[in-house]
Amino acid sequence: AAGMIDPLPHRALYHMQILKSGGDIADIEGEMAFEWQDSCDGWSVTQRSQMDFLYASGDAAKVGWSLTSWESKDGKRYRFVSRELTNGELISEFRGDADLSKNGGEARYNKPDAHQTALPAGALFPTQHSLKLIDLAMKGTPMLWAEVFDGSDKDGLFAVSAAITPLSDAERKEADQRPQLKGVPGWHVSLAFYPPEGQAAEPEHEQ
Repeated sequence: AAGMIDPLPHRALYHMQILKSGGDIADIEGEMAFEWQDSCDGWSVTQRSQMDFLYASGDAAKVGWSLTSWESKDGKRYRFVSRELTNGELISEFRGDADLSKNGGEARYNKPDAHQTALPAGALFPTQHSLKLIDLAMKGTPMLWAEVFDGSDKDGLFAVSAAITPLSDAERKEADQRPQLKGVPGWHVSLAFYPPEGQAAEPEHEQ
């Protein structure tokens, strides 16, 4: 069913700002860009962020992150390059490709060192995960648990718990004031990211 959804190629820009700080971090502010392009036999997705960190000690740092990927439209093949920079210096880079079948699959890294990561049966690449979320939202299904591989770190595999809720009447009315969103279905989607193995009670991070 997810394969029947036809996403519109788009570019979105977000301003990011911390709402509550604590510990060593005093403030965070920056920008994030997301671009989704149709490349005929696949989807090309680029995510970039540039964040200014201010620490309680008075020190500051510019932290950049990017993930450039290509995913076949059948959800079976994937290529990725992920980079992290601090104050313009490359801190880490991950590069490779992966494939999936009904029995699982494998990710092959060639940077920073050559190694393989086994992918479990039922795992998804990021675009297929997004399309499945939209499909379930349109059907009124409120939850999705899936293991997703994106190549953003040395393992690149996360267990993702998604909670889908409809917009309130007030939020729907507000969205309809924007020409691009008038009459377009929308939902709240909360994502919690867990390690792929283990029984961690708390997610590593949430979106």
